Amino acid sequence: MQIEYTNQKDFFRSLRELLMGSFSVLDVGCGVGFALREYPCPVKIGVDVHRPYLELAQKRTRMIPLLLDATSLDKVFLPNSVDVVTMIDVIEHFEKEEGLKVLKDAEKIAQKRVIIFTPRGFFKQVEEDHFGLGGEVYQKHRSGWEVEDFSSLGYKVKVFQDFHDQSNPSFVKAYGVDAPPIDALLAWKDLS
Repeated sequence: MQIEYTNQKDFFRSLRELLMGSFSVLDVGCGVGFALREYPCPVKIGVDVHRPYLELAQKRTRMIPLLLDATSLDKVFLPNSVDVVTMIDVIEHFEKEEGLKVLKDAEKIAQKRVIIFTPRGFFKQVEEDHFGLGGEVYQKHRSGWEVEDFSSLGYKVKVFQDFHDQSNPSFVKAYGVDAPPIDALLAWKDLS
C-alpha cells in the first residue's frame, strides 16, 4: 500500500502531474469547471447533473459538456474510451455503495488512470450552493472516505494534511471557525 503525506495546499500541482501525457480526460461532476481549467489534456469532457454548472464551466474552459448523472456513466461511455477519469470533490456526494459503483464504472471507462480527490472521513457539508446556481440538492455530502477505502481497491493515496480549514466557507459553516482542519485524499489507480 503506497501512501504519501504532504502539507501542501496546491493539490492541482499533483493532479497535473498525474495527467501529464494524457490526451483525453473525463471529469465526472465537473461542477463549474475549476478543475477542468487546470487540466493539460487537449480533449476535456465535463459531466455534471446540474445544467447551470455545465453552462458556467463551458464559459470558463474549452470542453465538451454532458448533462448526465454519474450513476449512468456506463450507459454512455464505452470501455477504455478516455485516457483518464477524474472525480474532484465528487465521490462524497454519493451514498457509499453508489460511490463504489461510479468508481468501478470509471475504472472501465479509463484507459490509463482514475483520479479521485475527496475529504478524508465524513465532511458534514449541507445543501448549500456557494455558486448561487440552484444546485443545493447536489451539494450535500452523503459518505466519508478513508485511505483504506481506496488502498484496498489498488489505489495509491496522497494525504493532504489539514487541507480543509477556515479558508473554506463550507468548512466554517459545518464546523465553525475554531474547529481543527480536516485532511483531504488524492487517490489514483493506474490501469495500464
